[in-house]
Parts: sequence; structure tokens; C-alpha cells
Amino acid sequence: MQMTIKTSQKVTQILSAQLVQHLEILQYSATELEQYIYERATENPLLVVNDAKEKTQYEEIMQLANCSVHHFSSSYDRSSSNQFNMIEMKLAEKENYEQFLLEQVPMHQNLSSIDLRILKFLIQSLDDRLFLDVELEIVADKFQTSYSHVEAILDLLQTFEPIGVGARSYQEFLLIQLDNDQFAPKMASTFIRSDLELVATQAIKQLSKKYKMPLQDVIETVRYIKKLKPIMMGDKLESIPYVTPDIEVKVIAGEWVIQLTRHHLPIVSIDESYVALLKNDPNYQTYYRDSMKDALALLQGIEQRDKTLYELTRLLLQQQENFFTKGLEAIKPMRLKDLADLLAVHESTISRAIRGKYIQTPKGIYALQSLFTKGLLNSSGKMDSIMYIKKRLQKLIETEDKRNPLADQQLTNILCEEGIQISRRTVAKYREELNILSSYNRAYG
Repeated sequence: MQMTIKTSQKVTQILSAQLVQHLEILQYSATELEQYIYERATENPLLVVNDAKEKTQYEEIMQLANCSVHHFSSSYDRSSSNQFNMIEMKLAEKENYEQFLLEQVPMHQNLSSIDLRILKFLIQSLDDRLFLDVELEIVADKFQTSYSHVEAILDLLQTFEPIGVGARSYQEFLLIQLDNDQFAPKMASTFIRSDLELVATQAIKQLSKKYKMPLQDVIETVRYIKKLKPIMMGDKLESIPYVTPDIEVKVIAGEWVIQLTRHHLPIVSIDESYVALLKNDPNYQTYYRDSMKDALALLQGIEQRDKTLYELTRLLLQQQENFFTKGLEAIKPMRLKDLADLLAVHESTISRAIRGKYIQTPKGIYALQSLFTKGLLNSSGKMDSIMYIKKRLQKLIETEDKRNPLADQQLTNILCEEGIQISRRTVAKYREELNILSSYNRAYG
């Protein structure tokens, strides 16, 4: 046997620990970033964290101190402050989470009156974990509709924030999280559906043998599943934070202005006294270097997160100006890849940047994820949003001759003449999603 040595060139990308930390910070929502900052500060003596809430609370206290008692109603009774019992607190919590979910309903404008009633009923039927606490058959009977209709409304509810709302089991809770992450491992869904117990016990070899997968792939998939958000426990009020937009876009003197709303985040700095203390002590040179490196990585990661969000919003303004002036009905189709190409970053970076973040516009507050919509290619080479096509389809049916309703093929022909390249099957699908009967049933139903 003759042995030969061959050389080959291979380009690989190795992520540094600093870059990994930057990507981790980028994907955090404001609440998660706040928690992460405090965790890092407890581990690193060089970091100083000043709570942004302290200033706000101080100002509120001073305002109260300067208020005259005459500003309050004479009917005010001090003893009334003790009347906030547990029942009232629970009612306040219930109103809080219901309001949070109901505020997201207007993002979906093609809902019929019965859709809205079912959706509201499902929201009111959530338990303390935000799991659905009613059988779909019961809901279908209550509203005299089909099981599939109720299931479709539940599918819509499960796209709401927080991720996992409306799940009917722990498995479904995890699967909803997978649906919101296009970069989830391929086998994660199978593991959760069929072998959650093996995942829990980390039976790596057993899973590898069962699915004929390399051990490393199994390890990475199990590790991914274990990092998914744990089940929501306790009070709903704790499960659902008040939506604080990360970005605000408004018009000032006729110009669009982008502001990153960081006033609620703690202020991070480096403690110069600790730097002087450790830097000059020969016994702590390694510890000082590691601590300083970690502190700078955190500061740079926060700065990079702000820069990415700003650039992302700037491009959104360029690509979706009609949305910012008219609302969701004017949104154009846009993919993560479209913005990734414009920013010259990987698609996963955009996915991390928009995760769990909200933007405040003149037309309301929206989840950044809701701004990325699918579409169909029209004859001019541009994309029409599915929302626009559905609205046009609905308009055509509303203005049709009621004695001679338009068949799906006729609707398809009209849309194609308007430049919207669409198939009859897709028209039928959109019509059903709008809960509009077929032409035969519209004429004789």
C-alpha cells in the first residue's frame, strides 16, 4: 500500500468569543438585555451599572413631594389605599394580559366579525401559563362553526407575542418557538414530537442510533431544545411585560427621525477606581486583562446592537415609507434576505435583530417581525403583498353582481389582467381564508 500526503485549501469562518457575545446581545429584547447587563455586572468588578429607573422614580417622588394636598379630591380617604385586595390585583393582571393580546389583533385586518369573536374568546380562555384552557370542539359548538375554522383562529393567536401563547401542551409550546426560528435544527421538531423524554434525559447515543444521525448533530439539536424558553409559570402579569418599543420613528419638521428608546435600560460604565486598583497589582494582571476584555465586549456589544437596529430602521424607512404613513395596509412584501443583502450581513443577523423587538410609528406599535411579509410577483417584476391581494379580492367580491357572483377562475383572470400573477387555486385559498363562500354558495347559499 502506497501512502501519499495531499494538501488542500479550505476557508472556514471561526466566530470569536467577542463576536458570539455581540450576536447574543443583538438578539436580546430590552427586558432580556437589562437582565443580561445585571448578570454580567455581578460577575465583573470593573462594570458599574446605574439603574435608569432610579432617576425616573426620584423625579416621580419629587413631583409628589411638591404637590399640594389641595390637588387631591376632598373625598379621598387614606383607608381606601388598603382596599386593594388580592381579587382586585388578579383582575388587574387579567386585564393586563388580555389588553396586551387584544392590542395585537389590529395587525390582522382581514378578520370577519365571527373571527374576532372567536379570537377574543380564545384569549379569555387562557390559563396562568397562557396555555389554552378550552377544547376546540366546545368553541366550535359555541360559535356554530367548524373545528377547522376555530383551529385556524388558534393558529393565528399562536403567532402573537409572547411566543408560545395559545399552546395546548408543553410539546406545542416548544414547537411554536421552533416555528418562529427559521434557523432551528432540522430534527428539533421530530425530537420534540416523538422523543421529548429522551431529550430530557440527554440520551444522545439512543437518539443517534434511532435517527442514524452523527453524535455531534444530536448533541447540538438537544442543546438547542434545552435552550428554548421554559414554560411560562405563575401570574400572567409576570409572563407578559408591558410592550416598550425599542425604536421610535416620528416626523419632526417634515423629516423622519429615528430614536432608539434606551431610557429604560441601565447605564453601563467602567469603574476607574477598580481599574487603577487591579491594573497596578502584579498579582491580578491576568484577572484584570480578562475582566477588562469582558467589560469592553459588553459595551461594544450594546453599541453594535444599537447601530444595527438604527441601520435596520433606516432601511425600513426607505423600503416601506408608505407603511409608516398609512399603516399595515400599505406594507410591501419584504423578506429577511432582502434587508440582509442591503446591509451586507447574514440573514440570521436580521433574524436576531428583530426578535422580540417593537417599533413605534405614527400609526401604532408593531412587532418588527410583523413587517416581513410574503408576496407574489406581478407583471412589472415587483411584489404585491398577500395582504394587498386579499384586500383586492375582497373588494372584487363585495362589488360583484350578487345575482351572478364571480367564480374563482373569473377572479383569477381579473387579477392577472391587473398584473397580479396568481393561480386559481391560490385565489380559492385566499377566499377561504377570508371566510368568503364559493360563487355557487354566494348565489344560492
